[in-house]
Amino acid sequence: MFTIKARDLAAILDRVAPHRPRTDDDAHDLDVLILDCTPRHLHAVGCGERTLAVARTPVARTSPTVDVWTAPVSYDDAAALRAWLESADRVYVKHTVSDGHQKLQVTDGPAEITVPATSHTDRLPWRDLLRLAISARNHPLAVGRPVQLNADDLALWGNAGAGGEAIEFRSLGPVGTMVTAGGDFLGLQAPHTWDGPTPGEGWPSSLRTRMFLFAGTLLEVGARYADHTGLTWVVPARPAPGEEPMLVSGDYPAGALPISQVLAGGSFLIRLPD
Repeated sequence: MFTIKARDLAAILDRVAPHRPRTDDDAHDLDVLILDCTPRHLHAVGCGERTLAVARTPVARTSPTVDVWTAPVSYDDAAALRAWLESADRVYVKHTVSDGHQKLQVTDGPAEITVPATSHTDRLPWRDLLRLAISARNHPLAVGRPVQLNADDLALWGNAGAGGEAIEFRSLGPVGTMVTAGGDFLGLQAPHTWDGPTPGEGWPSSLRTRMFLFAGTLLEVGARYADHTGLTWVVPARPAPGEEPMLVSGDYPAGALPISQVLAGGSFLIRLPD
């Protein structure tokens, strides 16, 4: 048995509730929310077709006996528990097994709710999956790889930062995407097959909005220009008042010159198409 603040138990239920299989089959083996108790934490685990979410919160033991258990709970029963917690303060949670059936007794003074565990659910190896994700964090295939999430994916992770935590998405390359929010939430998004455009492709012209005049010539930040010798130059930034613009060579790495020197050797600049 342990005690826990009702709001903390409600919070971990909320953070994983969106993650469930999208199926009309009520007998789906993993259409449950898993409560998993260790000596120091109570974990809530939600699993959908493409996502896995785990939230945890510390527990206060009421006896030196270490009670470790895993109880899969239907989403309907989890929703009933969540609603009951709205009127509770600090609750006692007791896990019991009778005739091979698990149940959780949650009490707050005279008020009590009993939540049965389902018996048909296959074991979900969520710890193994998260260990795989953690070990892939620094895999070379993950470096520089964009994180691909669609709108439905993003909607599933909104609850992860319900307490104001920043939600971080980190690519794990072929493993998928790791999602973290504070120190007590960890999730895994299965990888997408990406056949879309290169991130940012087609945007350069939209990002160039700063134009300025220099010696009667209109120049645009980020645009490419050619001098009469055929060398290309890029305007990297708008100069400060009174300063001469610098141009960066498009032909020689790390080559940069004041525009006056470029014009002295190249006579004029022609704007190149995007």
